[in-house]
Amino acid sequence: MSWIETVPEENADGLLNEIYEQTTAKFGNVINLVKIQSLRPETMDLGRKLYRHLMEMPGGLTRLQRVLIATVVSKLNGCYY
Repeated sequence: MSWIETVPEENADGLLNEIYEQTTAKFGNVINLVKIQSLRPETMDLGRKLYRHLMEMPGGLTRLQRVLIATVVSKLNGCYY
């Protein structure tokens, strides 16, 4: 769990509740990466949309290649996600 203030799942409403539900459906729970952004759900939603756009836009690399590059960079940076 993060040490910063977060919105507990039982207190989430509106957009944040939608994001929590989507995350739970995908991962089985609300992951910390989402919880630490819970005070700014609009910003988190924009970040998620940007990520999807970058990973799925047409271009020289396939989605799989982009995921592999992101995975290697995350590993090199010591980032779990």
